[in-house]
Amino acid sequence: MLPPGERLLRADGLVVGYDRTPILPPLSATIGAGELWAVIGPNGSGKSTFVRTALGLVKPLGGVVERKPGARLAYVPQQSMLDAIFPISVIDFVLMGLQGPRNVSLWRAGHGLADARAALDVAGARAFERKQLRDLSGGQRQRVLIARALATDADLIFLDEPTAALDATAEHEVLELIERLRGKRGAAVVMVTHLVEDGLERADRALLLDRDRGVALAATAREIRSAPEFAHVYGRFVGRGGVDA
Repeated sequence: MLPPGERLLRADGLVVGYDRTPILPPLSATIGAGELWAVIGPNGSGKSTFVRTALGLVKPLGGVVERKPGARLAYVPQQSMLDAIFPISVIDFVLMGLQGPRNVSLWRAGHGLADARAALDVAGARAFERKQLRDLSGGQRQRVLIARALATDADLIFLDEPTAALDATAEHEVLELIERLRGKRGAAVVMVTHLVEDGLERADRALLLDRDRGVALAATAREIRSAPEFAHVYGRFVGRGGVDA
């Protein structure tokens, strides 16, 4: 179990962008163990670029990103990034997330099977471990994606729009599951979300991004909601489903 608040990732004066072109002002944030972060902002505001930079998939244009030595990071992409036609069972898909460069046969060797099944249990997805991923509903598929991240025993989990394209029931179930993720070894969770009010209500801290207005603000969820930048981006009222973010 990680000590609550232990620093897992620190961004200091981080400048993100592509083709050597910054898209946001420098931002600074420290993510601690057990914290739930909501990353909010309009479409195209730089949320995905920030996540990719924090994960080390994209080099920063300025500033630094420091990760705790040995910290395990996991990334849960949007469902739209999956090839829904690709034939693979749920258990094999979760096991693939455990494969390292020296082990490409975890399922056949039996290694990691217990971890994969335990993760499916936590995510409430064990009942369909033998089903094909392509045959699952959106909510079921999202649970499997989260289980795959859980199986890695990650210290810091990034989720990209985990409730996108889900109905209200599945959306609520996934959000409840995300809140429980923090109990997994005290992991930190960073959630990119278009559900602004729900995100701020559940999160400890938040990151507000808007490339068009030059906003990159990290603070507590309460401070973000009352910040002038928030009102500037979202106006006077933010409805649960009324913001395209």
